[in-house]
Amino acid sequence: MFRRLFQKQQQQRCGRRVGQGICCAHPLSDFAQGADVVVISNSDKKTLEMGLFSGALVHVMKNRPGDTSMVVATGESRYIISREAAGKIQVR
Repeated sequence: MFRRLFQKQQQQRCGRRVGQGICCAHPLSDFAQGADVVVISNSDKKTLEMGLFSGALVHVMKNRPGDTSMVVATGESRYIISREAAGKIQVR
């Protein structure tokens, strides 16, 4: 009973189905400066090697609409990554 209620709430929040797939996953490039997100999946090998793997906590330090790159922090490290690479990283 509670599971169905929870699933309905999730569907209303993000408009996606719960169950199969990932609910409320968005590309990292969509988040504004100051956002704290958790990586769900990452298909970019270079950013995986930087430490942006599944389960990693990421803080968006700089993301301006006109720029071609963004600055993110994970752990004690800060990285400048391209908007294209950030689009391949699914976070919530």
